[in-house]
Amino acid sequence: MNSTMSMMDFLQHLDDRALYNMTGILDYDTNLRIVGGVLLICLLLRATLIQYHCEKKPSIWIASSAQRVKALVSTVKKVFWDFQSGTYYQPFGRKTALVIRSTEAIQELCEAPQLSQAAAYGDIFGFQLTISHKTFDWEPSDHINLRHRLATRAIRAKGLPQIESLFPYLQAGLNQTIAQNLEAHTSSDAGEKEFSWAMSQYYNDTVSCMGAFQIVPAFLRRFTYKLITKGGRALDVLVSRLDQAADPERDAWREEEPLKSVTLFYNMLEGSKDSNFWTPLAVIQGLLGIWFAASHQPWINLHFVLLELCNRPEYVELIRDEIEGLKGHLDHNTICQLPILDSFIKESVRLNPLDKVAIRRKAVQPFVFRSTGCRVPVGQIVCVPAWEFMHDKSRYPNPEDFDGHRFVRNSQSRRPSFPENPMRGTTFTDASEAFPIWGLGSKVCPGRWHASLIIKMVLVKLIQDYDFRLEAGGKRVKWFWETFQMPYEGTRVLMKKRNAFGKNP
Repeated sequence: MNSTMSMMDFLQHLDDRALYNMTGILDYDTNLRIVGGVLLICLLLRATLIQYHCEKKPSIWIASSAQRVKALVSTVKKVFWDFQSGTYYQPFGRKTALVIRSTEAIQELCEAPQLSQAAAYGDIFGFQLTISHKTFDWEPSDHINLRHRLATRAIRAKGLPQIESLFPYLQAGLNQTIAQNLEAHTSSDAGEKEFSWAMSQYYNDTVSCMGAFQIVPAFLRRFTYKLITKGGRALDVLVSRLDQAADPERDAWREEEPLKSVTLFYNMLEGSKDSNFWTPLAVIQGLLGIWFAASHQPWINLHFVLLELCNRPEYVELIRDEIEGLKGHLDHNTICQLPILDSFIKESVRLNPLDKVAIRRKAVQPFVFRSTGCRVPVGQIVCVPAWEFMHDKSRYPNPEDFDGHRFVRNSQSRRPSFPENPMRGTTFTDASEAFPIWGLGSKVCPGRWHASLIIKMVLVKLIQDYDFRLEAGGKRVKWFWETFQMPYEGTRVLMKKRNAFGKNP
């Protein structure tokens, strides 16, 4: 059976319970049209502003007006050229981040209360609007941040031990998704469909707002938000549904035991019973933040891993042999113990990170690094150079080359050009300075094992049951916004069902 579909169309319908009901879909082509239109408007406004100053202050501006116009034309040409080549950025008013590299300074960065993770990403994604609702507000204060930690505590306390119990439900949902989108195309419950749409659209809206907020004036942000999100329609659906489920009697909770007890939202609500501090609305807001945080890394990483597999079919056969060696005993433990699959995923992410910097923080109070004496003023962004660290020759020999066996402890397929390296034997979920995509310290991603599991489950299912390749090779498959790189929605993959004996019909 042949099936042709957009990668993101397929990823869009992955089980809603994945990662404790965390998901996210990217409609990048729409985002680019919105961002591109706003960008051109801002360029015109900038040109108008220069002309205004030339007229109002001739003594200062006339002498250099020709040079300024020439510089503006040059900037417009560069922005247009970059736009055409898939590279986008804030053309004016860009703020330079403070990049730190020493181990001691990184440790301070991770733990300093004056350096806020929420504030840093709040500026990028406009959380003041995208995670705010008419029933609650968002602010990067200590009080709100403490509330957000409820989700982290729930994942660390119950999430990791419950992965094994969650696995059968994830597997069933994945099989159903595959059947619906690659084979049968059956319909689902209307209510669930609306909720799934809202989760997907909410992430879509937030990413669209991210691009637009970087280039529109602050006073236009609320108008821009309402325009892009159609008045926050998806957020309204999510909050309404979650508010019903958060009822103290749980009458609106549709899932029964034992599934209910391994659901993040349920554990958050149970952990906040009879608390004036952990109100249901605060729990909902915290869950929205977790949903968003977990909706981009797993699915974008999965997308890039699939692209690498399509471009490197020899690894598909190696991983397929590894899977078949399990003799059908697929469970949480065996899937997580496939060394070539784990190494291939980690290498794909190393060369295709979502963000080229990591551990972003914004100074909400003045801060001084004890290890270096560097002073950080309020409002300054501080981060570590993830791309640089993951291309360090002392840790990654031949760092620009792809080696799917790079992290396999006792690989028998080492090429002579790839000598021994200190990263061999590390796994995808290991958080370290050399692989900082998960963060470090007390705020390291607590859901990374969940993210790794669902990525591996999808890959095992596809590799085991399908042959696949890109519909059209040689086309651009990703675009860039500042330090972020993301896949195009329109990248399409051809999939062919394999028969029971592992051979194509």
